[in-house]
Amino acid sequence: MKKSLAILLASALVLTSCGGNTGNSEAKKSSATTATVASSTADAKSSGSKTAETSNTSGYKSKNGDIMVLTLFQNPKTLDIQNTNADYFIPLQIYDRLVEVGKDDKGNLTIVPSLAESWDVSKDGLKFTFHLRKGVKFHNGEELKADDVLFTINKMMDKKAANINSYQFEMIKGAKEVLAGKADKVSGVKVIDDYTVELTLAYPYAPFLASLTSAPASIFNRKAVEEGGDKFGFDPEYTVGTGYMKFKDWTQDKEINLVRNDDYFNDPAKISGVRYLMNIDKSTRRMMFENGELDYMPIDKTIYDTYVNDPLWKDNLIKFLAPSMDYLIFNQNDPNMAKVDIRQAVTKAINREVFNQTFYSGEGILINGIVPPGMPGYNENLPKIEYNPEEAKKLLAKGGFDSSKPFVILQNESQDYTHPMNEMLQAMLAEVGIKAEIKNMDMTSYWDTVAKGEGFAITLGPVTADVPDPDDFFSTFQVDTSKTNGFNIKDKDLSDRIAKARSIVDTKERFAAFAKLEEELMTKQAVYLPIAAEVNLSVKSPRLNNFEFTWQGWVCGATHRVTIDHSYDE
Repeated sequence: MKKSLAILLASALVLTSCGGNTGNSEAKKSSATTATVASSTADAKSSGSKTAETSNTSGYKSKNGDIMVLTLFQNPKTLDIQNTNADYFIPLQIYDRLVEVGKDDKGNLTIVPSLAESWDVSKDGLKFTFHLRKGVKFHNGEELKADDVLFTINKMMDKKAANINSYQFEMIKGAKEVLAGKADKVSGVKVIDDYTVELTLAYPYAPFLASLTSAPASIFNRKAVEEGGDKFGFDPEYTVGTGYMKFKDWTQDKEINLVRNDDYFNDPAKISGVRYLMNIDKSTRRMMFENGELDYMPIDKTIYDTYVNDPLWKDNLIKFLAPSMDYLIFNQNDPNMAKVDIRQAVTKAINREVFNQTFYSGEGILINGIVPPGMPGYNENLPKIEYNPEEAKKLLAKGGFDSSKPFVILQNESQDYTHPMNEMLQAMLAEVGIKAEIKNMDMTSYWDTVAKGEGFAITLGPVTADVPDPDDFFSTFQVDTSKTNGFNIKDKDLSDRIAKARSIVDTKERFAAFAKLEEELMTKQAVYLPIAAEVNLSVKSPRLNNFEFTWQGWVCGATHRVTIDHSYDE
């Protein structure tokens, strides 16, 4: 649950790309703790993780050669990761960040070097000094320098740019002043020399390193962005990063092609490139996948059961529990949802166990708090959210529910799995006296409406963790950040207490403060309604080996290390 919609999308919008603030249907959502291929491994790698070609006796053939072919749910808005909250998958491959998420020997998530080969943190937790790798080249041949880091942060906070993801660097000293138009440069960014940059925070922020692993923290090249102008994010000549894939071309509403960066500093990709096909409907996608035209496909339990006994597909099925959930946004700009009694009434009107049995095959994990399973700080012992329609009716009366005002369930046209869920929501609300209208919108209009916070009462969607820290979720319920996420929280005192908890440097103490706030947010404030987390199902082509998701469960992570068994070539 990010301070922007990025996570909402990044995990449930794309049909088969990297992950989505942002929707990615590579899995309806995404995660990091439980992953199996053919119910075997713990990190979503393919069975055996073979690197050499094997004898193909299945009859399956692919036309894709050394290219990995995936699908996107829609034409991306831009590849400028600072200005999109729905298109993380390609940028994650063409740009790098100062640090990334890795795993230790025990499989625990950890922060590892990337563009920064090392860093120092002051005792008060305010000053971070990053030592950049030398010799790292952008795709245009320019060497990465500390000035590029300075430029990236200033670009993000530029008021005129109105970047969607400006939250990313707002904790750096002077960042908010630039965003408000009161300063020209972020004072907390200092270039020490070409390979050393110092970032000073305005206040202690314990998850800062973790936050720098998220897609919006990608580092840009000053020369390319300034020369490209409005072409940056669209034209391959200027849309360059340091990543293992380079942006090759883009045919609007049809496909985007990436090509391997042979000069990548951290082990070049094994495949020649990645092709993303757009606007492929489900039936066509399945036909293309089985015909060897696509290399990966998210599936539901029905298809899983069909494939599980098939000799070709059974060893290529993937189960992955992501740090994600489906949940209801309660828009407090709506006159009814602005009242806590009404929010509590809606919470008690929804029978989540029926949702679980109907939409998650009874295998969903019903969540009672802010943090989903698979995340540090997840608490499975919170008070259970109870279904109580009679109490819901009393709360509606107590809160003075205004039936003359439209009660709109906003629906994302592209997230079609939510459509029958919205119909069930509508029916359950009707049982307690709320006549709800479902308003369907295309993807772009939907997210614009959510960001504006106008014309809807509630909306159902997915959310996936962007960084491995619970702060990613709690920050959503602060007054300022909640505006872009559709919640539009009004309680300034609550917001300030969340901010205070976020600033605690000691991890154990910070988590304890979050736990105390979590119960209040859910029971007293009823800021939103979590539905459930589920194990996501998907299937990959048998020609792919060394297949591994990102820690969130996004398939774009597989494009770096994956190898192709060419015995399956047509």
